[in-house]
Amino acid sequence: MEPMTNAFWMAGCGAVAVLLVTGLVALVVTASRRERERRERWRQWAGQYGWTYVERPRITWTDRVPGRNRRGVRFALTGTTYGRPVCVAEYAYTETHSSTGSDGNPTTTSHTHTYVVCSVWLRREFPEVAVGPRHAISKLGRALFGSDTYATGHEEFDRQWRVGAAAPGQQALLGPSLIAAHLAGTVPAWSVRGAELLTYRPGRLNDPALVPSLVNPLMTVADLLERGH
Repeated sequence: MEPMTNAFWMAGCGAVAVLLVTGLVALVVTASRRERERRERWRQWAGQYGWTYVERPRITWTDRVPGRNRRGVRFALTGTTYGRPVCVAEYAYTETHSSTGSDGNPTTTSHTHTYVVCSVWLRREFPEVAVGPRHAISKLGRALFGSDTYATGHEEFDRQWRVGAAAPGQQALLGPSLIAAHLAGTVPAWSVRGAELLTYRPGRLNDPALVPSLVNPLMTVADLLERGH
């Protein structure tokens, strides 16, 4: 009976393995089909609104986003809004961590981070400046050591936001109206290099409503920067 029991057990294990493999293949196929359909919807959207859809384009701003992945742009939509060239893209990079388990065996885990990135071209070039929200460590450092090199002098703004620049004095690009817009929450974190203004947020390009929600606030930054307000 024992050989027969073993045979049944092995047959059962084999059946389970087949089901698992079949299920995994089905999931991969379904995910691939949905991704093709998603990109096709964006291709059609671009055609409808006079924009251009490009997969895996060469982009200049990948060193200004998390991960700095030069090949991380999955696809991009380019067009013109209020007379300015605009690009909205989906970007990703994968973070890999290695550790050793309690049994002494190495373990590797990977996590892919995905962002929606928007860039707008300005009508003139600017020095390299970046504005982002202060996180806990930055706030603590400011509380302990006082204002940093690129403080604007506006106490509430400097408490909530941090300016990075290529040289001291360039924080003066942020005029009163732009500072007020940050404090009101109507504009995002951004960076500028030359004539290219950039912002990004975590997520995927799934909903066309994301396009104006990214582009319009960045347009406000562009207008206020150029007017020096």
